Amino acid sequence: MKRRITFLFILSLILISTTFVSCQQHSSKEESSQVVVSNEKKAVIPVEGMSCMSCVATVKRALSVIGGVRAVNVNLKDKNATVQYDSIKVTSELLREAINKSGYQAGKPQTIKK
Repeated sequence: MKRRITFLFILSLILISTTFVSCQQHSSKEESSQVVVSNEKKAVIPVEGMSCMSCVATVKRALSVIGGVRAVNVNLKDKNATVQYDSIKVTSELLREAINKSGYQAGKPQTIKK
């Protein structure tokens, strides 16, 4: 009987320690995958010439394909595009050129450092 209790106690310790180790490994993986980007900026760019949702989609697509662009929101009512981007890979002038090449007229971007 005493051997059985000892065996169960040791088995419980092994199971608990294995679970604890796997939880720590999972936690450290999550921490390392969360990288803070300090070069991230946000620009609000006036866009003239948009008249429908197809125009919005065209401008959004033109900006989204640029490497380093993280998020794009194009607003038909306000006639602007808000873009979050990595300032090392992308400049506000590059964003403006992409809008102009898609057939619309981009105004001067207002850059907001995040």
